[in-house]
Amino acid sequence: MGNSSVLVVDDSPMFLQVVTRRLAEEVDAEVVAAVSLRAAQTAMAERRFDVALLDLNLPDAPGGEVVDLALAHHIPAIVFAGDCSEQTRSRLWAKRIVDYVVKEGEESLNYAVRLVRRILRNRQVAVLVVDDSATVRHMLAEMLAVHCFTVLEAADGSEGLRLLAEHPNVRLVITDYEMPQMNGVRLVQAARGLYPKEELAIIGISGHEQKDLSARFLKSGANDFLHKPFSAEELYCRITQNLDLLEYIRTIRDLSEKDMLTGLANRRYFFAHGSQLLAKAQERQEPVYVAMLDLDHFKRVNDQYGHEAGDAVLRHLGTMLLRHFGGEQALPARLGGEEFAVLFVGVTDVAARVEAFRAELAATPVNAPGGSVPVTVSIGVCGLPGQNLERHLACADQLLYRAKHRGRNRVEMGASPQKMDTGKE
Repeated sequence: MGNSSVLVVDDSPMFLQVVTRRLAEEVDAEVVAAVSLRAAQTAMAERRFDVALLDLNLPDAPGGEVVDLALAHHIPAIVFAGDCSEQTRSRLWAKRIVDYVVKEGEESLNYAVRLVRRILRNRQVAVLVVDDSATVRHMLAEMLAVHCFTVLEAADGSEGLRLLAEHPNVRLVITDYEMPQMNGVRLVQAARGLYPKEELAIIGISGHEQKDLSARFLKSGANDFLHKPFSAEELYCRITQNLDLLEYIRTIRDLSEKDMLTGLANRRYFFAHGSQLLAKAQERQEPVYVAMLDLDHFKRVNDQYGHEAGDAVLRHLGTMLLRHFGGEQALPARLGGEEFAVLFVGVTDVAARVEAFRAELAATPVNAPGGSVPVTVSIGVCGLPGQNLERHLACADQLLYRAKHRGRNRVEMGASPQKMDTGKE
């Protein structure tokens, strides 16, 4: 979302300042403020906006003209309204806005900020709509497009399963109950064989009068259920709630599995998942290697340039490891401090790849607050057919000691050498 832009239009300078400050702090996007319809027109003429927060009543646009202006520029519109009368709500929803927010205090502002963040994220999310009625599919697709989702459509459960398997970026399925070949409940059951609840949200929908239908959907693995007919406002609330929950779960999982400074797998995940990868590779008789990496003279970096520079070096190393070794055949991780590891499975050119990584790292100093910091690593790479992850790591660690002993900023590869007590600094 780093290249995203948000337009905020409000005639209250104080409110405008509060909103733009909150967005700048909490949303990864450039925020542009305007105090009038004329200022908004100028801003829209100069650049493209991904979402807009709009005051419904401006001195030079008392009838909500700024909303029409944004929609004419194909900008998703979130409207700030001073009241929530039924007439106002109906008028706004008829325009196909993202949502409206009544100015009622801090929680209203919190909701608006969360909604902006949600709309920007939705551009990377695909939603699968499964319904045998083309009319219903088209209606839902139009409603979802307002919230910037990519929409896939299927006419029955079988086609829905096929699309779900072909499009891994689907994070939400909305499925009807009564369909030919495979009904919605059976689709949910089959989909849960592909994705658990914490990875894919499913909302069942139906106009059927069967009283236990919502319970059947939920017991089969659906996250939510809606009775037809439903309003756009209710559908959006349910979708946002379910997608937010998926992101909360993903965040919790990241906290338990990732090193927050570098973005790499942490020690716990490396040993748990790495052992599984290694076992599967050995079953397939694929080559397995483990590399141990240690930053050279890292203590001196902290002492000379400061700990902020040290963190910048660690982040840089993490980025480089992901760029060189991120993928299905390698698992890079930070084991602790300045020690890192990479597990390679099914890779035959490990020596060349590791050496290319070492050379590029040595040639790219890190720009840190204390100055330009040169960065090198010593690396030990070991492959022991038939051995577990711990034995591979112990072997690679001893090769790492050898690299340190022979001058640092080098790669040592082979079987386990005789142990050398040289220290890693």
